[in-house]
Amino acid sequence: MNNINCSKPILIRKGAIRALSQILKNRRHISETISIISKLYNITGTDRALLTNIVNGVIKNLSFLDYGLSKLLSAGRFPSTDATNALRVGAYQIYATRIPDYASVDTTVEALRSLNASPGEISLVNAVLRKFIRKWKYIKLPDDDLNYLSIKYSHPQWLVSRWLERYGKNITEKMLSANNESPPRTYRINILRIAPQDCKSNMRKQGIDFSETVFTEYFELNDKIPVEEFSLFRDGMVSVQDAAFGIPIRALEPSQSAMILEIGSAPGGKTTDIIEKLDGEVKNLFAVDISYSRIRFILENVERLGHPVPNIIVADGKSAPFEAGTFDSIFIDAPCSSLGIIRRHPEIRWHKKPDDILTMAKMQTELIHSAVNLLKSNGTLVFTTCTTEPEENQNAVQTITKSGMKIIPIPDVPSQFLESNGTMAITYPYRDNMDGSFTVRAKKLGSC
Repeated sequence: MNNINCSKPILIRKGAIRALSQILKNRRHISETISIISKLYNITGTDRALLTNIVNGVIKNLSFLDYGLSKLLSAGRFPSTDATNALRVGAYQIYATRIPDYASVDTTVEALRSLNASPGEISLVNAVLRKFIRKWKYIKLPDDDLNYLSIKYSHPQWLVSRWLERYGKNITEKMLSANNESPPRTYRINILRIAPQDCKSNMRKQGIDFSETVFTEYFELNDKIPVEEFSLFRDGMVSVQDAAFGIPIRALEPSQSAMILEIGSAPGGKTTDIIEKLDGEVKNLFAVDISYSRIRFILENVERLGHPVPNIIVADGKSAPFEAGTFDSIFIDAPCSSLGIIRRHPEIRWHKKPDDILTMAKMQTELIHSAVNLLKSNGTLVFTTCTTEPEENQNAVQTITKSGMKIIPIPDVPSQFLESNGTMAITYPYRDNMDGSFTVRAKKLGSC
């Protein structure tokens, strides 16, 4: 069955099956995959919203769905990739949506048929999904904490085990639950174009529903307006950015007279924040990232906001082309495991492995050593991540101090985010309803 002969409901399920294969097997991002599939099958509007809901829902509930389905399969053996993903697509709709069960099964089975599955697989998926309708409510989860939490909240066992050991069951369960919730739709106001109070006043007059955040220039949009349809975003008045990432720019305290280097600049959210804090004076701001494809995102953001373009350089931050002692301030937006932003990118939980944490930590060490060399005496280093893991956070602090730098307090940040006498800022989704982040600030002593 080709796409022309498929009804839209069938195409949506077909797209979901194909998307899951790309996301889980080839480690593609959900947003990128949905965009490609939607164009391929001409899925738009509310149909695209349903496709996104199904794919996100399967990813967020993968362990639970697989656990329940395994009880209905012979010896718990799953079929081919497409058939397995069809089972997941159908089971998620039965478990978590208001779509009638018969429609969930019929459209999913027909979607699998359109992918040229064998008659045996089509029959199997049809039979298992009909059993799932009757039996999913009676699924009993394991009693032990590790398996119970891993299956209930659909996170890999290695990650649940790490968090149980560090935080205990109560906090771990809160963290896992928060990762499956929808994150706030947070925006940063472009203070070069409009004062925060004026922007918010205009939104109130237009009837736009929003909430304040801990930082004046941020707000959470409560109206479910897609980003691309939000007029303030289109007109360059706001940027999409979680309030947690206002912390490192406050720690940096950008000054027009200071030579500033940002390492790991793409996609440009923090770069544009720095530009705004500099009142648009960018002659001393240098933004470095590793590839032209990533630099493109910085340029797009700068152009949309109407900002002047800073000095943008394609280079590896570990060997940036500058003389020692060039910069007054260096900001490392460090590569990391991204485990603090799982609720925004649910696929991260399935893409990351324990070794990735150690790989990122090694890379961070090299970036820190490079940055220390490029700093002037008494220069400021700000290091930030979007992860929760100590190998990438607290261990980085040790690397910084061993490099002869002094950890110093972070200014202008609410005390609830500060630890270690105000020298480290940490945010958690479950506690702060912000992305998970870590920030530390240090000063270069003498000629270290």
